[in-house]
Amino acid sequence: MNKLEKLAYLKGLVEGLNLNDEKKDTKVIKYLMELLEDIVFDMENLEDGFEDFQQQLDEVDEDLGAIEKDLYEVDDCGCDHGHDVEKKSSKKSKDELYYEVTCPTCGDTICLDEDLINVGEMECPNCGEKLEFDLDD
Repeated sequence: MNKLEKLAYLKGLVEGLNLNDEKKDTKVIKYLMELLEDIVFDMENLEDGFEDFQQQLDEVDEDLGAIEKDLYEVDDCGCDHGHDVEKKSSKKSKDELYYEVTCPTCGDTICLDEDLINVGEMECPNCGEKLEFDLDD
């Protein structure tokens, strides 16, 4: 039984009590029923809005996934050290590239520009593991 059905059942029970409209407690019960009805209708509207919002969010998530797939190309650095290098466009300018390197020891992801990659090696700033880069491939 959903909320609207429960509300209708409760309203029927209250009407079946044949309460005297002149009594104070009857006025309180009827006012509480009106308030409860407003709350149930507001909740139904919120749930409908939430479902619409969830559907729109799912569509945006799918669109964003497609955009990410188009923008980011994952390349292996070729050095057999177990970390991935991901090439991405830099926000500084169109021609500059930066790379995301994942440390195989701690799993930390580091963003490096092309100059740092060309040095060939560095220590992971998180755990100190020596990372080597070879982009000749």
